[in-house]
Amino acid sequence: MNFTITGISEGTAYLEKGTEKFLAINSELRNKSFIGVDTSRLQSLPGLIIKEGEISNWKIEGVTEIDEKTYFYGPYLMGKTLAELELTPKVLLDLTSALHIIKDRVFPVRQFSLSALFYTDDQQFLLFPPHLMDFLNTHRKAKNSLKMIVPWNHPAWGGNKGKSFTIAALTYKTLTGEYPFPGESEEEIEKKMVKEDYKSLLLFNPLLKKEITELIDDSFAGEGSLERWRDVLNLWCSEGPERSAVSPKEQEVIIEQQIKIEKKRIHKNQLSSFFHNNRSRLTIGIIALFLIGLIIQVPLSKYLEPPATIGKSQEEVVKLYYNCFKTLDTEILEDCITSKAGKGDINEISTIYVTSKVRLSHEGSTGIVEPDQWIQEGMNPVEPGVHIWGLSGLKIKRISEYEFEASYIKWAPAVVDNVEDLTPRMPLGIKVNDILHLSLIGEAWKIDGLNRTIREL
Repeated sequence: MNFTITGISEGTAYLEKGTEKFLAINSELRNKSFIGVDTSRLQSLPGLIIKEGEISNWKIEGVTEIDEKTYFYGPYLMGKTLAELELTPKVLLDLTSALHIIKDRVFPVRQFSLSALFYTDDQQFLLFPPHLMDFLNTHRKAKNSLKMIVPWNHPAWGGNKGKSFTIAALTYKTLTGEYPFPGESEEEIEKKMVKEDYKSLLLFNPLLKKEITELIDDSFAGEGSLERWRDVLNLWCSEGPERSAVSPKEQEVIIEQQIKIEKKRIHKNQLSSFFHNNRSRLTIGIIALFLIGLIIQVPLSKYLEPPATIGKSQEEVVKLYYNCFKTLDTEILEDCITSKAGKGDINEISTIYVTSKVRLSHEGSTGIVEPDQWIQEGMNPVEPGVHIWGLSGLKIKRISEYEFEASYIKWAPAVVDNVEDLTPRMPLGIKVNDILHLSLIGEAWKIDGLNRTIREL
């Protein structure tokens, strides 16, 4: 007896064979796409069902072809994939809890996909088999990827940080109806992610709770966590997303502040596009000026571009400064700290940035692994060529009106005297304590004093 399709949706289908019912993963691929593919491997890992802290398996029971399309079917469940579901704070809370429970058992950095998660009518989350979904996501059309995968995955983050980014992006879309990082291509979207180039939620709704907007900002900066998301989503579920007792005048002030920040963001992007599109002509002009004796020591765009710290509080400037150890953005770094106070850090990050770009162009990888990811993966010795570099355990607190204290562990690759020695080694770590002083320079706060104390780990 053949299968019949009784229902079909984004990523799934319902099949019947006699009296039996099945939930099927709709591959949306023609049969020829699986020629030479070991489909048993695609089914080797089961899907996971998560409900109320418990995990059970959902195993594929078979594969069938209907109208030249391939379907992988398993036990019957009623529900929808996230691609079809209207997201609510309760769905986001259940998703956050599910991702927290499974940790890194299923999804690598690029694996989160709206079509890979199924929310049942009785509020269970089913995560479809990872090997199968990895294959399908790779072979589906790019247009599908731009909807299902790219908007929700930061290109460089995994683990808790990556999942927090995903929840933040989904929450942003739920609250505003817009993608936080819109774009026509994967490259355009990911470029905005790396630059944290998104419109403030308060422009959409000035009444949103501070807990929600701050956690979205932190998650887009790589500083969120699933634990914090569970607390905030519980708050949203119980009290709603908006603050109470905000006067119309206060709303106007909030909107005016956000409009100013938004104008600066747009202006900065327009300048960036202009210099990118006219790079050749500008280069020729600079060379001509140099030949007549004008030495240009700083890129012209830096004179025209407003500092990234405009409109930010002292604490936000300090956070932005330390975030540069992740992004390697020396331009933002120089907006945050004076050249005198930050000379050492500016030189070091500039060197790391150049080295990583050279390796990326020649080897296809920067070779740099963030300390948080390395720690989460077990703090094992690393192979030669893999560099653990950056900060972990960062804590920032205000100690006076213009001063902050920051403590963290700084990691760097082990020093190897013999380049032919291929023994895996532990990176070097040191405990660092910084005292930072800020002054209002022009229209923006800037770190103009840095007193650093270093101790052995």
